[in-house]
Amino acid sequence: GLLAQLYEYVLCRNPFNSDLTFLCMYFVVTTPVNRQYDGMWEVQWAVETCKVIKTRYKGLFLIEADADALQKIRDYETTAVYRVIPLDAVVKADLSEIVKKILTVAQEKLKKDETFAVRCRRRGFHISSKEIENKVGSTIVEAFENPVNLDEPDKIVLIEIIDKKAGISVIRPDEILKKDVIDL
Repeated sequence: GLLAQLYEYVLCRNPFNSDLTFLCMYFVVTTPVNRQYDGMWEVQWAVETCKVIKTRYKGLFLIEADADALQKIRDYETTAVYRVIPLDAVVKADLSEIVKKILTVAQEKLKKDETFAVRCRRRGFHISSKEIENKVGSTIVEAFENPVNLDEPDKIVLIEIIDKKAGISVIRPDEILKKDVIDL
């Protein structure tokens, strides 16, 4: 499918110097439904070196870029970008795969006693978001004994399912870039 090329982390070739490689990350980008192409252009202008990965969903695409892409988009004046979400990993959209990878990422990024909430957005996947959130949340509580706080969590365990792939993040709420869309 469209996202078949997604893997957890890949080494990217620097287009200006083939000897240099740098670690790449994936980011989910959302835009107003009718302005996704504006959003794609703005992100490409802001980040300069990135690969845009289209999805079949209007207002949703991914980019593959280096870690400072988020800051570059934050600093750039955009009119058609709602959110940019950095992903820690991308796995097959399968509940057991998702849970397994989240445990690995949470072990590294969720400190003892930090509160958390699980948020899942799914597109083209048969299991309900609530069911996924409950399964992931209870697994984290069992494994690490971190307290759940749905209103003001220290960290958000974010699952973005897009057809056959699932993007996973364990991040502070302020690590999700939220921007104002400006009507032109």
